[in-house]
Amino acid sequence: MKKFLVMLLTALMSVVCVFGVVGCNKPEEKTLYVYTNAGFAPYEYLNTDNKVVGVDIDIMNAIGEELGYNVVVNDIEFEQILNEVAGNKNAVGAAGMTKKPDRDLVATASISYATSVQYVIVEKGTFTDADLVDGKLDIAKLSKIANAGIGVQAGTTGMFMVEEAVADEGVLAGKNMFEYKDAIIASQDIGSTVGAVVIDKLPAKMISEASENLECFELDAEPESYVLYLNKEATELLEKVNVVLQKLIDEGKIDQFTINHSGGSIN
Repeated sequence: MKKFLVMLLTALMSVVCVFGVVGCNKPEEKTLYVYTNAGFAPYEYLNTDNKVVGVDIDIMNAIGEELGYNVVVNDIEFEQILNEVAGNKNAVGAAGMTKKPDRDLVATASISYATSVQYVIVEKGTFTDADLVDGKLDIAKLSKIANAGIGVQAGTTGMFMVEEAVADEGVLAGKNMFEYKDAIIASQDIGSTVGAVVIDKLPAKMISEASENLECFELDAEPESYVLYLNKEATELLEKVNVVLQKLIDEGKIDQFTINHSGGSIN
């Protein structure tokens, strides 16, 4: 009898353990794989600990916290970001990315969380007020830069803008365009390989303000909208991300992130 009770108790414990494991087993931790290019301050850059930080990273961390996702940041070539997003339903492209029709074919854009315009970085004294119209510089004025080429970050709106101008006879005909991994590296070649670098407003301002020899000017071009790009099949995730983005916008948190990473200014 005693042996029977022991066997019965053992069997009952086994059943409890089985159902306990099934009932109490925690779901696998949800992860958002964020793809960016850390040469685009204040949106993404490497801090003194060689860690990727910036406005976009703060946004993604806030989204992860709100939606219950672990956030893993991957620093890759800018042109490879959409390829990664297209191949993973939990991937997000967060790299100060302008919403563009060709990108929309590959991935789905979130709502816009910021706007920007294109700027040009040059050596001080390259342009004067006489070169500006309503405070802006026409891209054709870059022809004034002797024989030096024009630097761009590969895959960006600035690259496409310069590419088009170089191909347009009478605008920048005869000029060479040089592609770089990021605008920070490109700016280091101003005065040698290139005479100017075309990049978005805040990165241009931060680069020029960090140098005694450089300044930047707004180019006469249409404003752009920054979005996050998600996998085309991640429709439910996109809806949730948009809700959090709108909340961050309404609460002024994205402006605060920008101020925190740009030295106190968003203008």
